[in-house]
Amino acid sequence: GLRERRSSGRYCVGVDDPFAQAVVADAERISGTLSVRSHIRLRPPRPLGFAIVALVLACMSFLVPAGLLKSTEAKESTKQSVEREQTHVAVKRQLDAVRQMAESTPALAEFTDDLAGLEKFSGEKLERPTDIRHEAVKKIDKLEDAVKQKLAGEKYEAVPEMRKLLRGLKSPSSAEAPTEKLNQALSKGDFKAAKEEVQALREQLATLKSEEDKELVEKMSKQLADLAKQLEQLAKDEQLAQKLEQLGIKKEDLERMLEKLSKADLDQLKKQLEEKGLSQQQIEKMAKQLQQKQAAGATAKKLAKAMKQSASASQAGQTSEAIEGLQQAGEQLSELEQLEQEMNQLDATASALQDAKQNLDKPCPS
Repeated sequence: GLRERRSSGRYCVGVDDPFAQAVVADAERISGTLSVRSHIRLRPPRPLGFAIVALVLACMSFLVPAGLLKSTEAKESTKQSVEREQTHVAVKRQLDAVRQMAESTPALAEFTDDLAGLEKFSGEKLERPTDIRHEAVKKIDKLEDAVKQKLAGEKYEAVPEMRKLLRGLKSPSSAEAPTEKLNQALSKGDFKAAKEEVQALREQLATLKSEEDKELVEKMSKQLADLAKQLEQLAKDEQLAQKLEQLGIKKEDLERMLEKLSKADLDQLKKQLEEKGLSQQQIEKMAKQLQQKQAAGATAKKLAKAMKQSASASQAGQTSEAIEGLQQAGEQLSELEQLEQEMNQLDATASALQDAKQNLDKPCPS
């Protein structure tokens, strides 16, 4: 298997994949154990035998047609040219599919230049089909990393954590309560449905006229106040707070970090956790949890504030102020819905890039 090992090893040189690196190491190990002398014994030829061989070769050269070698070389060149063209077509087809999807995805607008340069291979002209595919895979890898990095950005962290937080909401005692559907939508993490329910409450408040409507306003006000109170309570995340307090984090520092988290706060937190003997993995996990909780908590507090404003204004008979509070709540839910859509788009793009790499074939498939 020497030929296959050395061939695979040459293709895998420079590839970061652990399996590819293992193939290179195996090829080097096997090659190092071989001795040329044990396979090819070199002996000086006898003069007579050498003369006869030289004469036979000279005679054979006159028997070979002049155009035969050139014809063979031409056929080989044509074959390589066809393979290169087929490879370019295959690569272009995969990259075009990625580009078309990205052009219809608003969340990928910042990657326009990267997408436009996918087919522009740097360096000298690539001749071998495997080199063409490998260069395309490297470019897709780079774009995939950029997409994943954006997906892990701070502004998206609040969305999944917010959905988890909202599961703790309790519905009103009455199934016919004005905010029942809103509560259900929020507890399911359905930001679009929740936004539509807030809009329905706004329209309901805007059309209230009769004396009988006062009772409905009073119920709505009470339930919005209760919803705001629940959101504020959920935003505190007592479980994480207790865990950090047990590790020596002061309560006042923790409250400040949950309200507004800075890079200096995170660095200080990591330092304190390291002094407590936590591993680097545990420290990073704890810091990530705090970032996510803080982002979701801040969003929940903003939503609670808008609900509370609407509840207070409704109680005082200030309909326009109550509608404005619901308007703010609707805008926040719309923002969460937009962020969730962008996350789904980025996820779909990362998946499409992964598929494109697989279709292009890796230099050393596992």
